[in-house]
Amino acid sequence: LDPQLGRQVETIRNLVDSYMNIVCKTIRDLMPKAIMHLMINNVKEFIGSELLAQLYALGETSVLMDESPEQEQRREEVLRTHTALKEALAIIGDISTSTCSTPLPPPVNSSRIQACRYTQLDYSDTQMVTSASNPTPHKKTLTAPTSSTRGPAPIAPRAPTHSGPPPSSGADGLQQPASQPGRVPPSVPR
Repeated sequence: LDPQLGRQVETIRNLVDSYMNIVCKTIRDLMPKAIMHLMINNVKEFIGSELLAQLYALGETSVLMDESPEQEQRREEVLRTHTALKEALAIIGDISTSTCSTPLPPPVNSSRIQACRYTQLDYSDTQMVTSASNPTPHKKTLTAPTSSTRGPAPIAPRAPTHSGPPPSSGADGLQQPASQPGRVPPSVPR
């Protein structure tokens, strides 16, 4: 393809795109105007000239403005609903302004928590005692200071160091349970 011919084709393509954009913009501008002129203005002229003349020719204009029984019943129902909703809104407003909410609890005194950490027994001093007659492990009982307010949860105990032969593993690579547990069983704080 000749470069000069390619430039001419590109120029013609740009001109056609610009022309189509102008046509689309003109149609978007003229469409609402045509609808307004052809439909709405013609309806307005019909109402002003012919419809009013035909209604006045009937002679019973007061009957046309009377409310039908169905419309009257519907209007009364809507008024009752509106009144009930206004009363409900007033009741809700009274409840929300007169209800006392419980205040937030005071913040936790962190100085007491720090002091409690230093006064408790160190978990590394906990010893596991196992006897031949009673294979259940026992540990020292730790008591935390009691208070009327509840503090944060206790710190998790450190795992005791296990001295002895390493646990044996089976053929599938899983560890076999040892005679002593490898960790301290969890306890519930009291």
